[in-house]
Amino acid sequence: MDDDLIFTPAVELARHFRDGTLSPVEVTEAVLTRIEALDPKVHAFITVTAECARADAMKAEAAFRTQDHATIPQLTGLPISVKDLTETAGVITTFGVPECLSNVPERDAPSWARLKATGPALLGKTSSPPYGWLGVTENAILGTTNNPWKLGHCVGGSSGGATAALAAGFGPLAVGSDGGGSIRIPAACCGVVGLKPSHGRIPRGDEATPFCTVDALGPMARTVADVALLLSVMAGPVDDEPYMLSEVGVDYVADLRAGAVKGLRIAYSPDLGRGPVDPEVAAIVRTAVSVFERDLGAAVDLIDISIPDPIDYFRSYWGPALAIFGDKEPRFVTNIQNKYPGLAKLVKDGHTMSATSFWNLLTNERVQTFKAFSDVFRDYDLLVLPTMPLSAFPHAGSVAGAEFIAGEKIEYPEIEFHRLTEPFSHTGHPAISVPCGFTTEGLPVGLQIVGRQRDDKGVLRAAAAYEGVTSWLNVRPGFLP
Repeated sequence: MDDDLIFTPAVELARHFRDGTLSPVEVTEAVLTRIEALDPKVHAFITVTAECARADAMKAEAAFRTQDHATIPQLTGLPISVKDLTETAGVITTFGVPECLSNVPERDAPSWARLKATGPALLGKTSSPPYGWLGVTENAILGTTNNPWKLGHCVGGSSGGATAALAAGFGPLAVGSDGGGSIRIPAACCGVVGLKPSHGRIPRGDEATPFCTVDALGPMARTVADVALLLSVMAGPVDDEPYMLSEVGVDYVADLRAGAVKGLRIAYSPDLGRGPVDPEVAAIVRTAVSVFERDLGAAVDLIDISIPDPIDYFRSYWGPALAIFGDKEPRFVTNIQNKYPGLAKLVKDGHTMSATSFWNLLTNERVQTFKAFSDVFRDYDLLVLPTMPLSAFPHAGSVAGAEFIAGEKIEYPEIEFHRLTEPFSHTGHPAISVPCGFTTEGLPVGLQIVGRQRDDKGVLRAAAAYEGVTSWLNVRPGFLP
Protein backbone atom coordinates (compact mmCIF):
# COMPACT_ATOMS: atom_id res chain seq x y z
CA MET A 1 0.00 0.00 0.00
CA ASP A 2 1.23 3.51 -0.83
CA ASP A 3 1.29 5.29 2.54
CA ASP A 4 2.12 8.62 0.94
CA LEU A 5 -1.06 8.40 -1.10
CA ILE A 6 -3.21 7.03 1.73
CA PHE A 7 -2.15 9.74 4.19
CA THR A 8 -2.20 12.67 1.75
CA PRO A 9 -4.37 15.45 3.24
CA ALA A 10 -7.68 16.20 1.57
CA VAL A 11 -6.71 19.75 0.58
CA GLU A 12 -3.69 18.34 -1.28
CA LEU A 13 -5.75 15.60 -2.92
CA ALA A 14 -8.19 18.25 -4.14
CA ARG A 15 -5.29 20.13 -5.73
CA HIS A 16 -3.95 16.95 -7.35
CA PHE A 17 -7.39 16.14 -8.76
CA ARG A 18 -7.42 19.53 -10.43
CA ASP A 19 -3.96 19.36 -11.93
CA GLY A 20 -4.46 15.76 -13.07
CA THR A 21 -1.61 14.22 -11.07
CA LEU A 22 -4.05 12.01 -9.12
CA SER A 23 -7.51 10.72 -9.89
CA PRO A 24 -10.47 10.28 -7.50
CA VAL A 25 -10.85 6.67 -8.67
CA GLU A 26 -7.19 5.87 -7.91
CA VAL A 27 -7.39 7.36 -4.41
CA THR A 28 -10.75 5.81 -3.55
CA GLU A 29 -9.62 2.35 -4.68
CA ALA A 30 -6.47 2.65 -2.57
CA VAL A 31 -8.51 3.57 0.52
CA LEU A 32 -11.06 0.79 -0.06
CA THR A 33 -8.24 -1.74 -0.46
CA ARG A 34 -6.78 -0.58 2.84
CA ILE A 35 -10.14 -0.81 4.61
CA GLU A 36 -10.66 -4.34 3.32
CA ALA A 37 -7.20 -5.39 4.49
CA LEU A 38 -7.02 -3.68 7.88
CA ASP A 39 -10.48 -2.91 9.21
CA PRO A 40 -10.95 -6.51 10.43
CA LYS A 41 -8.31 -5.53 13.03
CA VAL A 42 -9.66 -2.04 13.77
CA HIS A 43 -13.47 -2.35 13.49
CA ALA A 44 -13.96 1.26 12.42
CA PHE A 45 -16.85 0.72 9.99
CA ILE A 46 -20.29 -0.72 10.63
CA THR A 47 -21.10 -0.39 6.93
CA VAL A 48 -18.64 -0.02 4.05
CA THR A 49 -20.28 1.46 0.94
CA ALA A 50 -17.64 0.38 -1.55
CA GLU A 51 -19.82 0.49 -4.66
CA CYS A 52 -21.23 3.86 -3.67
CA ALA A 53 -17.71 5.20 -3.16
CA ARG A 54 -16.59 3.88 -6.54
CA ALA A 55 -19.59 5.43 -8.28
CA ASP A 56 -18.97 8.76 -6.53
CA ALA A 57 -15.30 8.65 -7.53
CA MET A 58 -16.10 7.85 -11.17
CA LYS A 59 -18.60 10.70 -11.30
CA ALA A 60 -15.99 13.05 -9.85
CA GLU A 61 -13.36 11.89 -12.31
CA ALA A 62 -15.71 12.57 -15.20
CA ALA A 63 -16.37 16.04 -13.84
CA PHE A 64 -12.65 16.87 -13.69
CA ARG A 65 -12.25 15.59 -17.22
CA THR A 66 -15.15 17.51 -18.78
CA GLN A 67 -15.99 20.54 -16.63
CA ASP A 68 -14.39 23.86 -15.79
CA HIS A 69 -12.46 23.10 -12.60
CA ALA A 70 -13.41 26.49 -11.16
CA THR A 71 -17.03 25.30 -10.98
CA ILE A 72 -16.26 22.01 -9.21
CA PRO A 73 -16.67 22.01 -5.39
CA GLN A 74 -13.55 21.43 -3.29
CA LEU A 75 -14.84 18.17 -1.77
CA THR A 76 -15.54 16.52 -5.11
CA GLY A 77 -14.02 13.04 -5.24
CA LEU A 78 -12.57 13.15 -1.72
CA PRO A 79 -13.13 9.97 0.35
CA ILE A 80 -15.22 10.60 3.46
CA SER A 81 -16.91 8.61 6.23
CA VAL A 82 -19.99 9.48 8.28
CA LYS A 83 -20.75 8.46 11.86
CA ASP A 84 -23.61 5.97 12.01
CA LEU A 85 -25.85 8.32 13.96
CA THR A 86 -26.31 10.56 10.91
CA GLU A 87 -29.03 9.60 8.46
CA THR A 88 -27.89 8.84 4.92
CA ALA A 89 -30.52 8.27 2.25
CA GLY A 90 -30.31 4.80 0.74
CA VAL A 91 -27.55 3.70 3.14
CA ILE A 92 -28.21 1.72 6.33
CA THR A 93 -28.15 3.86 9.47
CA THR A 94 -28.00 1.64 12.56
CA PHE A 95 -27.44 4.12 15.43
CA GLY A 96 -25.17 1.39 16.79
CA VAL A 97 -27.98 -1.07 17.59
CA PRO A 98 -28.82 -4.40 15.85
CA GLU A 99 -32.53 -3.55 15.80
CA CYS A 100 -31.78 -0.88 13.18
CA LEU A 101 -29.77 -3.04 10.79
CA SER A 102 -32.63 -2.82 8.29
CA ASN A 103 -33.12 0.93 8.75
CA VAL A 104 -32.51 2.63 5.39
CA PRO A 105 -33.46 6.34 5.59
CA GLU A 106 -35.32 7.95 2.73
CA ARG A 107 -33.61 11.30 3.18
CA ASP A 108 -30.27 12.71 4.25
CA ALA A 109 -29.61 14.63 7.44
CA PRO A 110 -28.99 18.32 6.58
CA SER A 111 -25.28 18.12 7.38
CA TRP A 112 -24.74 15.12 5.10
CA ALA A 113 -27.01 16.60 2.42
CA ARG A 114 -24.72 19.62 2.23
CA LEU A 115 -21.61 17.50 2.01
CA LYS A 116 -23.14 15.04 -0.44
CA ALA A 117 -24.09 17.88 -2.80
CA THR A 118 -20.40 18.72 -3.21
CA GLY A 119 -19.56 15.23 -4.54
CA PRO A 120 -17.31 13.40 -2.05
CA ALA A 121 -16.91 9.62 -2.22
CA LEU A 122 -18.85 8.04 0.67
CA LEU A 123 -16.75 5.21 2.13
CA GLY A 124 -19.32 4.12 4.69
CA LYS A 125 -20.75 4.57 8.18
CA THR A 126 -18.38 4.53 11.14
CA SER A 127 -19.05 2.78 14.41
CA SER A 128 -20.74 4.38 17.39
CA PRO A 129 -21.89 3.00 20.75
CA PRO A 130 -25.67 2.48 20.98
CA TYR A 131 -27.28 5.82 20.14
CA GLY A 132 -23.99 7.51 21.04
CA TRP A 133 -24.57 7.10 24.78
CA LEU A 134 -21.13 5.78 25.81
CA GLY A 135 -17.67 7.28 26.10
CA VAL A 136 -16.13 4.22 24.45
CA THR A 137 -16.97 2.79 21.03
CA GLU A 138 -18.49 -0.67 21.11
CA ASN A 139 -21.81 -2.16 20.12
CA ALA A 140 -23.55 -5.49 19.53
CA ILE A 141 -23.21 -5.15 15.74
CA LEU A 142 -19.47 -4.76 15.35
CA GLY A 143 -17.99 -5.35 18.78
CA THR A 144 -15.26 -3.09 20.13
CA THR A 145 -13.39 -0.59 17.97
CA ASN A 146 -9.64 -0.89 18.46
CA ASN A 147 -7.12 1.92 18.63
CA PRO A 148 -4.76 1.81 15.61
CA TRP A 149 -1.91 2.94 17.87
CA LYS A 150 -2.41 0.02 20.27
CA LEU A 151 -5.12 -2.46 19.38
CA GLY A 152 -6.00 -3.44 22.94
CA HIS A 153 -6.80 0.16 23.85
CA CYS A 154 -9.95 2.21 23.44
CA VAL A 155 -10.66 4.91 20.88
CA GLY A 156 -12.93 6.94 23.15
CA GLY A 157 -16.46 7.71 22.12
CA SER A 158 -18.84 8.21 20.78
CA SER A 159 -17.20 9.16 17.45
CA GLY A 160 -14.51 6.52 17.93
CA GLY A 161 -15.14 4.70 14.67
CA ALA A 162 -14.47 7.93 12.80
CA THR A 163 -11.17 8.68 14.52
CA ALA A 164 -9.99 5.08 14.28
CA ALA A 165 -10.66 5.24 10.54
CA LEU A 166 -8.71 8.47 10.19
CA ALA A 167 -5.74 7.21 12.20
CA ALA A 168 -5.64 3.94 10.25
CA GLY A 169 -5.64 5.69 6.88
CA PHE A 170 -9.22 4.82 5.96
CA GLY A 171 -9.87 8.16 4.25
CA PRO A 172 -8.86 11.75 5.03
CA LEU A 173 -12.23 13.12 6.18
CA ALA A 174 -14.92 12.12 8.68
CA VAL A 175 -18.05 13.53 10.29
CA GLY A 176 -18.80 13.07 14.00
CA SER A 177 -20.89 14.52 16.81
CA ASP A 178 -20.03 15.85 20.27
CA GLY A 179 -22.23 16.36 23.32
CA GLY A 180 -19.60 16.23 26.04
CA GLY A 181 -16.39 15.32 24.25
CA SER A 182 -17.54 12.75 21.67
CA ILE A 183 -15.42 14.30 18.92
CA ARG A 184 -12.54 15.67 20.98
CA ILE A 185 -11.92 12.63 23.20
CA PRO A 186 -11.70 10.13 20.29
CA ALA A 187 -9.50 12.61 18.42
CA ALA A 188 -7.12 12.71 21.39
CA CYS A 189 -7.16 8.93 21.77
CA CYS A 190 -6.35 8.37 18.10
CA GLY A 191 -3.98 11.26 17.40
CA VAL A 192 -6.17 13.14 14.91
CA VAL A 193 -7.94 16.51 14.78
CA GLY A 194 -11.54 16.98 15.91
CA LEU A 195 -13.55 20.19 16.21
CA LYS A 196 -16.62 20.77 18.33
CA PRO A 197 -17.85 23.94 16.64
CA SER A 198 -19.86 26.67 18.28
CA HIS A 199 -23.43 25.69 19.06
CA GLY A 200 -25.60 26.50 16.08
CA ARG A 201 -22.76 26.48 13.57
CA ILE A 202 -23.91 23.23 11.87
CA PRO A 203 -27.58 22.13 11.62
CA ARG A 204 -28.60 18.89 13.33
CA GLY A 205 -31.85 18.11 11.50
CA ASP A 206 -33.63 15.03 12.86
CA GLU A 207 -30.69 14.42 15.19
CA ALA A 208 -31.70 17.54 17.14
CA THR A 209 -33.25 16.76 20.53
CA PRO A 210 -34.44 18.73 23.56
CA PHE A 211 -30.74 18.66 24.48
CA CYS A 212 -29.55 20.16 21.19
CA THR A 213 -28.09 23.21 22.94
CA VAL A 214 -25.37 20.81 24.12
CA ASP A 215 -24.81 18.40 21.24
CA ALA A 216 -23.05 19.49 18.04
CA LEU A 217 -22.04 17.90 14.76
CA GLY A 218 -18.46 18.51 13.75
CA PRO A 219 -15.66 17.81 11.26
CA MET A 220 -12.78 15.42 11.88
CA ALA A 221 -9.58 14.81 9.91
CA ARG A 222 -5.85 14.25 10.23
CA THR A 223 -5.01 17.93 9.63
CA VAL A 224 -6.47 21.24 10.73
CA ALA A 225 -6.83 22.46 7.14
CA ASP A 226 -8.93 19.41 6.28
CA VAL A 227 -11.17 20.09 9.29
CA ALA A 228 -11.54 23.68 8.09
CA LEU A 229 -12.40 22.41 4.60
CA LEU A 230 -15.25 20.30 5.96
CA LEU A 231 -16.53 23.08 8.21
CA SER A 232 -16.69 25.45 5.25
CA VAL A 233 -19.29 23.17 3.67
CA MET A 234 -21.15 21.98 6.78
CA ALA A 235 -21.63 25.37 8.45
CA GLY A 236 -24.62 27.65 7.96
CA PRO A 237 -28.20 27.99 9.20
CA VAL A 238 -31.39 26.27 8.11
CA ASP A 239 -34.83 27.83 8.41
CA ASP A 240 -36.53 25.05 10.36
CA GLU A 241 -34.06 24.61 13.23
CA PRO A 242 -33.66 26.75 16.37
CA TYR A 243 -30.40 28.00 17.88
CA MET A 244 -28.66 28.47 14.53
CA LEU A 245 -25.90 31.03 13.92
CA SER A 246 -26.57 33.26 10.92
CA GLU A 247 -23.07 33.43 9.41
CA VAL A 248 -22.88 31.86 5.94
CA GLY A 249 -20.35 31.37 3.16
CA VAL A 250 -17.20 31.38 5.30
CA ASP A 251 -14.05 29.90 3.77
CA TYR A 252 -12.35 28.58 6.89
CA VAL A 253 -9.39 27.23 4.91
CA ALA A 254 -8.55 30.64 3.48
CA ASP A 255 -8.70 32.04 7.00
CA LEU A 256 -5.82 29.84 8.21
CA ARG A 257 -3.06 32.41 7.90
CA ALA A 258 0.54 32.42 9.05
CA GLY A 259 1.31 34.24 12.29
CA ALA A 260 -2.24 33.72 13.43
CA VAL A 261 -1.43 33.69 17.14
CA LYS A 262 1.44 36.18 17.29
CA GLY A 263 0.68 38.75 19.96
CA LEU A 264 -2.35 36.90 21.32
CA ARG A 265 -2.85 36.24 25.02
CA ILE A 266 -3.40 32.59 25.84
CA ALA A 267 -4.61 31.19 29.16
CA TYR A 268 -3.34 27.78 30.20
CA SER A 269 -5.16 25.60 32.72
CA PRO A 270 -3.62 22.21 33.52
CA ASP A 271 -6.89 20.72 34.80
CA LEU A 272 -9.69 23.35 35.09
CA GLY A 273 -9.07 23.11 38.82
CA ARG A 274 -10.45 19.57 38.77
CA GLY A 275 -7.63 17.01 38.89
CA PRO A 276 -6.16 14.49 38.75
CA VAL A 277 -4.31 14.43 35.42
CA ASP A 278 -1.86 11.69 34.49
CA PRO A 279 1.65 13.16 35.08
CA GLU A 280 2.97 12.06 31.69
CA VAL A 281 0.00 13.61 29.87
CA ALA A 282 0.38 16.79 31.93
CA ALA A 283 4.07 17.07 31.00
CA ILE A 284 3.39 16.51 27.29
CA VAL A 285 0.69 19.19 27.30
CA ARG A 286 2.95 21.66 29.17
CA THR A 287 5.58 21.18 26.49
CA ALA A 288 2.98 21.75 23.78
CA VAL A 289 1.75 24.93 25.46
CA SER A 290 5.30 26.31 25.55
CA VAL A 291 5.36 26.16 21.74
CA PHE A 292 2.81 28.97 21.54
CA GLU A 293 5.15 31.31 23.41
CA ARG A 294 8.54 30.10 22.22
CA ASP A 295 7.80 29.50 18.54
CA LEU A 296 4.60 31.37 17.74
CA GLY A 297 4.94 34.68 19.57
CA ALA A 298 1.94 34.43 21.87
CA ALA A 299 1.91 35.36 25.56
CA VAL A 300 0.90 32.40 27.75
CA ASP A 301 -0.23 32.66 31.37
CA LEU A 302 -0.95 29.85 33.81
CA ILE A 303 -4.36 30.60 35.32
CA ASP A 304 -6.54 29.43 38.17
CA ILE A 305 -10.16 28.74 37.33
CA SER A 306 -13.07 27.54 39.42
CA ILE A 307 -16.13 25.91 37.88
CA PRO A 308 -18.88 23.67 39.28
CA ASP A 309 -17.78 20.04 39.45
CA PRO A 310 -18.05 18.78 35.83
CA ILE A 311 -18.76 15.22 36.99
CA ASP A 312 -21.63 16.22 39.26
CA TYR A 313 -22.90 18.39 36.44
CA PHE A 314 -22.54 15.52 33.94
CA ARG A 315 -24.50 13.14 36.14
CA SER A 316 -27.21 15.70 36.93
CA TYR A 317 -27.66 16.71 33.28
CA TRP A 318 -27.24 13.47 31.40
CA GLY A 319 -28.99 11.30 33.99
CA PRO A 320 -32.41 12.83 33.17
CA ALA A 321 -31.48 12.89 29.47
CA LEU A 322 -30.75 9.17 29.53
CA ALA A 323 -33.91 8.51 31.53
CA ILE A 324 -36.02 10.37 28.96
CA PHE A 325 -34.32 8.53 26.13
CA GLY A 326 -34.77 5.21 27.92
CA ASP A 327 -38.50 5.83 28.24
CA LYS A 328 -38.60 6.27 24.46
CA GLU A 329 -36.27 3.33 23.71
CA PRO A 330 -36.79 0.68 26.44
CA ARG A 331 -34.47 -1.74 24.60
CA PHE A 332 -31.65 0.68 25.33
CA VAL A 333 -32.31 0.47 29.06
CA THR A 334 -32.46 -3.33 28.93
CA ASN A 335 -29.13 -3.41 27.11
CA ILE A 336 -27.27 -1.17 29.54
CA GLN A 337 -28.75 -2.90 32.60
CA ASN A 338 -27.28 -6.16 31.35
CA LYS A 339 -23.91 -4.76 30.28
CA TYR A 340 -23.15 -1.35 31.80
CA PRO A 341 -24.23 -1.14 35.45
CA GLY A 342 -22.67 2.29 35.96
CA LEU A 343 -24.66 3.74 33.10
CA ALA A 344 -27.79 1.97 34.34
CA LYS A 345 -27.36 3.70 37.71
CA LEU A 346 -27.12 7.03 35.91
CA VAL A 347 -30.49 6.33 34.28
CA LYS A 348 -32.02 5.30 37.60
CA ASP A 349 -30.76 8.46 39.29
CA GLY A 350 -32.10 10.52 36.39
CA HIS A 351 -35.61 9.20 37.01
CA THR A 352 -35.48 10.37 40.63
CA MET A 353 -34.12 13.87 39.98
CA SER A 354 -36.68 16.58 40.72
CA ALA A 355 -37.69 19.24 38.23
CA THR A 356 -36.50 21.86 40.72
CA SER A 357 -33.03 20.31 40.89
CA PHE A 358 -32.79 20.14 37.10
CA TRP A 359 -33.92 23.75 36.78
CA ASN A 360 -31.28 24.80 39.32
CA LEU A 361 -28.68 22.97 37.27
CA LEU A 362 -29.57 24.93 34.14
CA THR A 363 -30.06 28.33 35.75
CA ASN A 364 -27.33 28.21 38.36
CA GLU A 365 -24.50 25.76 37.70
CA ARG A 366 -24.56 26.16 33.92
CA VAL A 367 -24.52 29.94 34.30
CA GLN A 368 -21.67 29.74 36.82
CA THR A 369 -19.65 27.65 34.38
CA PHE A 370 -20.36 30.05 31.53
CA LYS A 371 -19.41 33.05 33.68
CA ALA A 372 -16.13 31.44 34.75
CA PHE A 373 -15.08 31.05 31.12
CA SER A 374 -16.40 34.51 30.21
CA ASP A 375 -14.09 35.92 32.87
CA VAL A 376 -11.17 34.09 31.27
CA PHE A 377 -11.99 35.34 27.78
CA ARG A 378 -12.33 38.90 29.03
CA ASP A 379 -8.54 38.91 29.43
CA TYR A 380 -7.43 36.17 27.03
CA ASP A 381 -7.99 35.25 23.39
CA LEU A 382 -7.71 31.48 23.84
CA LEU A 383 -7.72 28.85 26.56
CA VAL A 384 -5.53 25.74 26.24
CA LEU A 385 -5.62 22.57 28.34
CA PRO A 386 -5.40 18.79 27.99
CA THR A 387 -8.23 17.21 26.03
CA MET A 388 -8.27 14.27 28.46
CA PRO A 389 -6.77 13.68 31.90
CA LEU A 390 -5.11 10.52 30.54
CA SER A 391 -4.25 8.83 27.26
CA ALA A 392 -6.25 6.02 25.66
CA PHE A 393 -6.85 3.31 28.27
CA PRO A 394 -7.17 -0.47 27.79
CA HIS A 395 -10.56 -1.89 26.85
CA ALA A 396 -12.50 -2.05 30.10
CA GLY A 397 -15.55 -4.23 29.35
CA SER A 398 -18.59 -3.43 31.47
CA VAL A 399 -16.81 -0.52 33.17
CA ALA A 400 -16.80 1.38 29.84
CA GLY A 401 -14.27 3.86 31.14
CA ALA A 402 -11.05 4.48 33.04
CA GLU A 403 -11.01 2.98 36.55
CA PHE A 404 -7.82 4.82 37.54
CA ILE A 405 -6.43 8.23 36.59
CA ALA A 406 -2.95 9.18 37.82
CA GLY A 407 -3.12 6.23 40.22
CA GLU A 408 -6.36 7.37 41.83
CA LYS A 409 -9.41 5.08 41.92
CA ILE A 410 -12.26 6.75 40.02
CA GLU A 411 -15.79 6.82 41.42
CA TYR A 412 -17.52 7.23 38.05
CA PRO A 413 -15.20 5.63 35.47
CA GLU A 414 -17.74 5.92 32.62
CA ILE A 415 -17.69 9.71 32.75
CA GLU A 416 -14.66 10.91 34.72
CA PHE A 417 -12.44 11.20 31.64
CA HIS A 418 -14.92 13.71 30.14
CA ARG A 419 -14.34 16.36 32.79
CA LEU A 420 -12.06 18.54 30.63
CA THR A 421 -14.34 18.48 27.57
CA GLU A 422 -17.86 18.38 29.05
CA PRO A 423 -17.98 22.01 30.29
CA PHE A 424 -17.47 23.50 26.82
CA SER A 425 -20.36 21.50 25.41
CA HIS A 426 -22.64 23.21 27.91
CA THR A 427 -21.27 26.71 27.40
CA GLY A 428 -21.16 26.48 23.60
CA HIS A 429 -17.56 27.61 23.17
CA PRO A 430 -15.77 26.22 20.09
CA ALA A 431 -13.09 23.69 21.05
CA ILE A 432 -10.67 21.58 19.06
CA SER A 433 -8.34 18.71 19.92
CA VAL A 434 -5.02 18.46 18.09
CA PRO A 435 -2.30 15.84 18.59
CA CYS A 436 0.57 17.16 20.72
CA GLY A 437 2.77 14.17 21.52
CA PHE A 438 2.97 10.54 22.59
CA THR A 439 3.35 8.68 25.85
CA THR A 440 6.15 6.20 26.46
CA GLU A 441 3.62 3.49 25.47
CA GLY A 442 3.27 5.15 22.07
CA LEU A 443 -0.25 6.47 22.70
CA PRO A 444 -1.29 9.91 21.39
CA VAL A 445 -2.05 12.88 23.64
CA GLY A 446 -4.44 15.66 22.68
CA LEU A 447 -4.17 19.41 23.28
CA GLN A 448 -7.52 21.17 23.56
CA ILE A 449 -7.77 24.75 22.26
CA VAL A 450 -10.90 26.68 23.25
CA GLY A 451 -12.01 30.00 21.80
CA ARG A 452 -14.35 32.80 22.65
CA GLN A 453 -18.02 32.46 21.85
CA ARG A 454 -18.51 31.93 18.10
CA ASP A 455 -14.78 32.31 17.36
CA ASP A 456 -14.35 29.07 15.43
CA LYS A 457 -11.93 30.91 13.14
CA GLY A 458 -9.62 31.80 16.00
CA VAL A 459 -9.58 28.23 17.27
CA LEU A 460 -8.74 26.86 13.83
CA ARG A 461 -6.02 29.47 13.27
CA ALA A 462 -4.35 28.63 16.57
CA ALA A 463 -4.57 24.90 15.90
CA ALA A 464 -3.11 25.33 12.41
CA ALA A 465 -0.31 27.51 13.76
CA TYR A 466 0.61 24.87 16.35
CA GLU A 467 0.39 22.09 13.78
CA GLY A 468 2.61 24.07 11.41
CA VAL A 469 5.58 24.21 13.79
CA THR A 470 5.31 20.63 15.06
CA SER A 471 5.56 17.28 13.31
CA TRP A 472 3.00 15.11 15.07
CA LEU A 473 0.79 14.73 12.00
CA ASN A 474 3.65 12.93 10.25
CA VAL A 475 3.71 10.11 12.82
CA ARG A 476 1.67 7.04 11.85
CA PRO A 477 0.51 3.99 13.80
CA GLY A 478 3.28 1.41 13.90
CA PHE A 479 1.13 -1.72 13.55
CA LEU A 480 0.02 -0.69 10.07
CA PRO A 481 1.94 -1.82 7.00
